[in-house]
Amino acid sequence: PLAPVGPVELLEVRGVLAHRLGSLVTRPSAAATGVHVLTPDEARGVSADVVFVPGLAEHLFPEKLLEDPLLLDARRRAITGAALDTRESRARRERQRLAIAVGAASAHLVVSWPRADLERARPRVPSFYALEIARAAHGALPGWSELAETAAKATSEVVGWPAPDDPHEAIDDAEFDLAALRRLASRPVPGGAAYLLDASPTLRRAFSARARRWNVKTWTPYDGLVDAALAQALARYRPATKPFSASALEQLAACPYRFALRSFFKLAPREVPEAIEDPNPRQRGTFVHDVQFDVLTRLRAEKLLPLDHPQKLARARQLLDETVAKVADEHEEELAPAIPRVWRDFVDAVRLDLHEWLGRLHDAPDWVPVAFELTFGVERGSRRDPASRKEPVDLKLGRAGDVALRFRGSIDLVESKGDALRATDHKTGKARYDASLRIGGGRALQPVLYALALEALHPDRSVVGGRLYYCTSRGGFVDREVPLDDDARDLAGRAVHVLERMLARGFFPAAPGERECEWCDYRVVCGTREARRVQRKDARWLEPLIQLRRSR
Repeated sequence: PLAPVGPVELLEVRGVLAHRLGSLVTRPSAAATGVHVLTPDEARGVSADVVFVPGLAEHLFPEKLLEDPLLLDARRRAITGAALDTRESRARRERQRLAIAVGAASAHLVVSWPRADLERARPRVPSFYALEIARAAHGALPGWSELAETAAKATSEVVGWPAPDDPHEAIDDAEFDLAALRRLASRPVPGGAAYLLDASPTLRRAFSARARRWNVKTWTPYDGLVDAALAQALARYRPATKPFSASALEQLAACPYRFALRSFFKLAPREVPEAIEDPNPRQRGTFVHDVQFDVLTRLRAEKLLPLDHPQKLARARQLLDETVAKVADEHEEELAPAIPRVWRDFVDAVRLDLHEWLGRLHDAPDWVPVAFELTFGVERGSRRDPASRKEPVDLKLGRAGDVALRFRGSIDLVESKGDALRATDHKTGKARYDASLRIGGGRALQPVLYALALEALHPDRSVVGGRLYYCTSRGGFVDREVPLDDDARDLAGRAVHVLERMLARGFFPAAPGERECEWCDYRVVCGTREARRVQRKDARWLEPLIQLRRSR
């Protein structure tokens, strides 16, 4: 009869039969002994001395019965000639399965349900079928509290610690371990949990690593990337040959291990889709930088720079409003929260901040913007200055120019005043440094390094320095200028020298600066108490890093 059907490929045959062939069960014979695990359907016609029926909890048995949304029960009943399942028929089948399981017991029947929902950390209640079984057994319908009290006498398991009081009543290794630890917590016995180290090599390694991290004063491989034998392998990351950005070098001062995980291993947090309630600081910075680049590019195209006349400023404000609307349309799908008002408020706040930024450009027309998003050694998409280059820049740092750095990055704004140049990096957060800033303890290298990059790109021009410009109301529209003098060159060289020294020693420990762990992406790797732990270690190995962090 199946001759007209086909051809059927082997893959399709396997897909249809895989479940059935993979779950073949040999039914026990009438003379069989021992323990057999069967589904209710497989227990038809079977008789056993003792039958255990687990899982009679609410929403477990029976499962919550829902109509098929594609073919509701009313339509199913209207279809004649087809025995389609409805909620009523499925409920009858569930009751029949329970009757089969209960009927298989010839001497003893044990019915149970889990008292704790471990996923939701709350108690479970018995199924109403369990109540029916109790009524059949005792001749009266017990209440919920009475049934729960009876179950509580059978086990002392509690939510949050799913194990009995007595380890010998445990049903598996996990319950035994939890029960043993629970007993030791109230009645400590030296070495009472030592068996766990033999039972689990993973736990032994974890405790061994913890002991070396906290109790050994010398630095070990358990403290981060700490291994002198790695010096040769790390030689390829020497700053004279491997291009580094300012933000990467700043991570070294924050925490050497963070620098290693990001720069050597390229580890990044796993991206998890989540609803946007409000654009985060990074997204806000991207939005502001895109608007600034587009506005300055249009102003340059219309020859309106510098903004030294009220009419130029009026035209610039008009272009700014148009640009904010255009960039908002570009980013709306990616950044807009579910509530439209939140997105509108965000865009309006950026617009107000950038109008103030334009007004301050008008108030200081001596410095003329000449390049925007000037990149070297990085790809920056379409928003980059035509004068950008693909190759990194080779810098000479230190007072004597004896420290080499292959540098890559992107300068937000290059300004000209006569024959002098200045590098500006726009910031959209709060101002973190005071007017005495040089390199901020190695955490603010951008002004100096960008100024040095400008000097290398324009050897015929004088570069006066770099600056951080906090160009929003959150930062108070303040700037932090760093002159490019011998002191700045020496401090930048010192930061690179610390990297050279750590590469030569294979020494990149988890040694965070103050409060650095609070915003670190790698807290899941290290833990939350690294700053305290480092205080127990030999500080002499960290002396160059400590000196760098103390610099202005």
